[in-house]
Amino acid sequence: MEEKELKSVVEAILFATGRPIIPSELAVNLDIEEVKVESICEQLKVKYEVESSGISIIKVKNGYQMVTNKDYYKYVSDFLATTKKENLSPTLMEVLSIIAYNPKITKAEIEKIRGTNSDSQVSRLLEYGLVEEVGRLQAPGRPAMFEVTVEFLRAMGLNRVEDLPDFDKLNNKDVELDTFRQE
Repeated sequence: MEEKELKSVVEAILFATGRPIIPSELAVNLDIEEVKVESICEQLKVKYEVESSGISIIKVKNGYQMVTNKDYYKYVSDFLATTKKENLSPTLMEVLSIIAYNPKITKAEIEKIRGTNSDSQVSRLLEYGLVEEVGRLQAPGRPAMFEVTVEFLRAMGLNRVEDLPDFDKLNNKDVELDTFRQE
């Protein structure tokens, strides 16, 4: 496959999948070297930056994803606001924040922090694709552990969870989020 066609194929895959694609994933499927895929993704990224396109390619974790250009976010956001079915409630935002700042947290730990049952909120966030189960705690009952998804990071304009604002600086009070997990 010639270079121009290969770029178009990578671009089409990034557009169609709507999720971050790891170069090794493309390399295997297209039967080319991973460095070549990385180079093509970087070239496409620069192309969209130079053209001031309505879309751009960003690097999220170890992959590349096609997204709306952040310069046009307000227009897209305003448009989608009129077509959205449901916004996140303050309760969902609270649970999402707890999970974002406490990766690999269990429902019981969330409930301890909130002081109330959080089953339906965690289920809704799973349904929305903003959190995901990332394993099971080695404890009686083997409770599920949760953390935010790449979709959450993309929506927040972050590359990784560590890029979240410092919790202590956001919160004026000295809050200690001690969990009952035994290390």
